Amino acid sequence: MTRSFLMISPYYAPHRAVGAKRTLSFSRRLPALGYTPAVVALPPGDEADPRLEALIPEVPISYCLRGGPAAWGEDLAVRFARPPSGSAKRTLYASDTGERATASRKNPVARWGEALSVFDKVAPYLPWTLPRVVRFARAHRCALVYATSGPPSSLSLGRAVARICGLPLVLDLRDPWSIEPNYRARWSAEGRRLVDALEGGAFRAADRVVLNTRSARDAYRVRYPEIDPARFDVVRNFFDPDFFESPPGRPDPDGPFRIIYFGHLRPSKNALLFLEALATFIERAALPDGAIEVLTLGEMTAADQARIDALGLGGVVTRGGWLPLPRALELLGTADLLLDLMGPNHHLQISGKLFDYMAAGRPVLSITANPELADIYRETGQGQAVGHDKEAIIAALARAFERRRAGTTPPIDPDVLARYGAGPAAAHMARIFDDVCEVSR
Repeated sequence: MTRSFLMISPYYAPHRAVGAKRTLSFSRRLPALGYTPAVVALPPGDEADPRLEALIPEVPISYCLRGGPAAWGEDLAVRFARPPSGSAKRTLYASDTGERATASRKNPVARWGEALSVFDKVAPYLPWTLPRVVRFARAHRCALVYATSGPPSSLSLGRAVARICGLPLVLDLRDPWSIEPNYRARWSAEGRRLVDALEGGAFRAADRVVLNTRSARDAYRVRYPEIDPARFDVVRNFFDPDFFESPPGRPDPDGPFRIIYFGHLRPSKNALLFLEALATFIERAALPDGAIEVLTLGEMTAADQARIDALGLGGVVTRGGWLPLPRALELLGTADLLLDLMGPNHHLQISGKLFDYMAAGRPVLSITANPELADIYRETGQGQAVGHDKEAIIAALARAFERRRAGTTPPIDPDVLARYGAGPAAAHMARIFDDVCEVSR
């Protein structure tokens, strides 16, 4: 016998957002562990990936998290919008720790108007969608409410539905919210107080708060000492082998040393530091043209290209097109080194792409402030983690380059990697559901 549970997942397949992967995998695996989801999500719209359609399980799904006057107004704005001006985007390669809000110098109305900017795009729909979600949960006789964030307004929605329906509540944060330094730096004082109130209310109402790193769990235990520490748990992100259409590709032993970065090089990733280290490594090693290539699978602006050219990397760094997740291993497997960038303020997170790198079975270089990565690499032998230090990055590149040249890349134990797959993560989440359902009886 299985229990039905309400899964509030704003991003859900066929939406191609990275946040949709976690809940899609859980919705496929939890029924075998005793829990069948009834999913509510945003309509994917233009962000749909048709390749994901075949992965969606036969469970109740309602793409109802958009509606009401806010949605009608958005639709009218799109209909009558002027063509984009073509203004240049801010460069993606700048070091950016977040722009500090200036609302304190404004009048009270302006300050609180800016404070409301902490709300995400789902929040304006909630008064309209809440009754729909409650009816959906009751129609499917849900035994608990599971809400994943972001967008973080799903936490408040989950809290409201659980209270109305008298159900236990599990909140699953893919990334921290109130304690994330880059977010807090952008919010006004009023905005910070608003986020603290919303998050604190949701956490105190929850039977379990799930984080995806030990660092975030421990930080939240300190942030909320009044909440029983046992109510904070960790279920890391993971890779799901069922999502990939083909096995990993293979690197070309006669080709250049190939580095691949899977994603957008956002400002907060501080990619300029890596590029400077790469340019210095190439110069010190006196490598000829064509010895190294870096492929990034994300956006690149004219300003980005200018910085790359100024570093002498114009013939080294190239941009590939968007890569659908089901085809990811075909390309990632061809890398001699997979690059994982996390900014200095991202000490509570582990990049979700790391787990896709694990599935590809290729060596990884993580530039990170989170000490958990070193533990993962000690267990798996798949990579190396260094801090935000140019010389440390140069030394890591030299080690990886020499291993490729010597043909000594160590094998990776698939049994060890399986511990970071979807099966153990789903089993852990099912145990959490067991606990909260047992307590609520």
